[in-house]
Amino acid sequence: MDSSLANRIAKIRSELDRLKAADLKTTIINVGDRELVGYECSIHGAAVHRYALGAPVNPDELAAFERRLGTRLPSEYREWQTLVSDGGAGPMLGLFPLAEEAENAEIDYAADFPFTAEKPCAAVPEGADEEWLQNTARIYRGMTFIANEGDGMYNLLILRGAASGQVWWYSHEHACTAPILHPETRKPLSFLDWFELWLTRALDPDSDEVGSFGDFV
Repeated sequence: MDSSLANRIAKIRSELDRLKAADLKTTIINVGDRELVGYECSIHGAAVHRYALGAPVNPDELAAFERRLGTRLPSEYREWQTLVSDGGAGPMLGLFPLAEEAENAEIDYAADFPFTAEKPCAAVPEGADEEWLQNTARIYRGMTFIANEGDGMYNLLILRGAASGQVWWYSHEHACTAPILHPETRKPLSFLDWFELWLTRALDPDSDEVGSFGDFV
């Protein structure tokens, strides 16, 4: 791993610890004859993962997924999974474990993701069921789910095709997807860009936290 990537990951881990210290509160709850630890977080989704990192990815699971994919995972995501955590603390309701997504039979991992920043996938009109099915089938190619925002919205990491390495926002209800863009440069975000934007907003008292990355498409 090159030093710039290692430094970015180290900084993200440090800021994640800082956010945990500021946001995660614990209380003791009396329940009859015993006491339970209660948790409270103000950042959207943090109450689900409580800033806990998982173990690094199982090497056999990683190798099996990449064989199915037919290529290596995008480098930033691969390094995070390999060296830091497979699932757990992260944007929105936390990162999905790789194995959980690798078992998603609906996704055609061998096909390229067909959309680009210049030509995203627009929302279908209400009641257009056939178009919804067509859009969904095209979206479920060469990508993987990395986070759940809630309310039927997700963040995708593109694995194959022209948009490989980018993180996209996806609405299941409307069968639409678009790249998440940096609020200043308006360029699509990589995995670490996406993580850093979430952390920056969460740690800045003068900025609104990220409630949905749909605000950045």
